[in-house]
Amino acid sequence: MRILVVAPYPPRRCGIGTYARDQVERLRAEGHLVTVLSPPDGDGDRKAPFLGGRAFLVAARAGGRFDRIVVHFQPALYYRPRRPVSKVLTSLAFATLGAVRGRALEILVHEADPPARWRPDYLLLRQAFTLAGVLTFHTRAEWLAVERDYRLRRRRDRVSFVPHVVAPAGPVVPRNEARARLGIAPTGGPVLLCAGFLQPAKGFERAVRAFSTLAGTAGANGVSSAAEAGTLYVVGSVRDRTPENEAYAASLKRLCEATPGTKLVEGFLSDQEFDLWVAAADRLVLPYRRSWSSGLLARAHALGTPAIVSATGGLREQAGENDVVFDDDEGLVEAMREAIGVAR
Repeated sequence: MRILVVAPYPPRRCGIGTYARDQVERLRAEGHLVTVLSPPDGDGDRKAPFLGGRAFLVAARAGGRFDRIVVHFQPALYYRPRRPVSKVLTSLAFATLGAVRGRALEILVHEADPPARWRPDYLLLRQAFTLAGVLTFHTRAEWLAVERDYRLRRRRDRVSFVPHVVAPAGPVVPRNEARARLGIAPTGGPVLLCAGFLQPAKGFERAVRAFSTLAGTAGANGVSSAAEAGTLYVVGSVRDRTPENEAYAASLKRLCEATPGTKLVEGFLSDQEFDLWVAAADRLVLPYRRSWSSGLLARAHALGTPAIVSATGGLREQAGENDVVFDDDEGLVEAMREAIGVAR
């Protein structure tokens, strides 16, 4: 089968790009002829700007040569913020792709914004969803949100689900070796990890405040500091340098500096570095306020590291049997308490 995949792609710093790379490798291993259409900063076979929707028009023109067109969709990949005319043109290009190549078109929805149904960009995006041959999601919770918000109840026969799977970037490193490479003391107690881009939706400060609560409990039980019972590492960087994200990162830094046993390690992580940190941790902590599904949680599953997972979006459904799902800040404290072994 000849397949066109429209997606961000390494070396672009993007979790969706990593997922798309793994998908393309699997498809090629199955014998399919796969062409990748990526933004200019990705290593695709063909390239086109994604912001503004030009990639959709390129796919519409070239799509007749392919049996299947897979578009990896997340709004931030294609829509310019605060540019209403550009947003309408982007959705129009997407709807055009659906109209021209509808039966061959599969939209893998990584995320979709709740629509303002009166706006033409959302009306046209709904049309693109309606015209596509298949809509694919990682979880049923994600599909139900799109079904409800975009009023797509007649599409149940053309919806598919795929697990959010990410392959390790290389050989899995044993926990003690990973800690040695990262300079983590072998006798420092349990290691908890928050990792990813620093932005309010990630909710990393929730984990730091929960850890601070445990520090007080540890002191009341004769432990001199929470660091003796464990360490919480927050590892990541600001991707989109907006005032909101910059302010969040600065606030998070101050909070970590004021919380014993918590360390903020700022910097962009490659896939190999992500794997090393996840392998070194006893628990990955995902205190997200908003998320559909998580590539980092998929990476933790591949590496065998259990996670503490917020119940937001599709994460409850994505969580594995060794993960702990929490609903609120109190639940987060209890899950971290159990992971660290601090008594009440």
